[in-house]
Amino acid sequence: MGNFAYGTRHTPAGNEVVWDLLVDVEHWPETFTPHLKAAHLDGRLEIGTVGWVETRFPPLRSSFVVTSVEDGKRWAWRGKLLWLTIDFDHRCEPAGSNCIITLDVNLDRLLGGPCRVLARPVYRRQMERALDLLVQTAEARART
Repeated sequence: MGNFAYGTRHTPAGNEVVWDLLVDVEHWPETFTPHLKAAHLDGRLEIGTVGWVETRFPPLRSSFVVTSVEDGKRWAWRGKLLWLTIDFDHRCEPAGSNCIITLDVNLDRLLGGPCRVLARPVYRRQMERALDLLVQTAEARART
């Protein structure tokens, strides 16, 4: 479990629908992360592929590298935001015909300490909203 933020949701949308949303980096701002202005992955989703995310507020662009991929189940990336190293893990697990979605965020231990205390409440709200939007989007897609 992340040392900064962790969240999970259950959805009747199938695992494949959720996975497609989690790996569609270019559309994150529209599908479930409206706090992002833009996001991009430079190529296929595989270990070592680089990408970036750009936040709306504050307006920052942060690069990342894919660190782990388990096709159809999880993928993780590591990036820098200002002076902090962030590890972000996206997971979806089948639960019968349903799916369990998990977002898990870690900040580097040394430099992340003060940020965890100060920024966690704000980021936690963003993560909760992102999970709710992800479930809504997945369920809408599953109905079509």
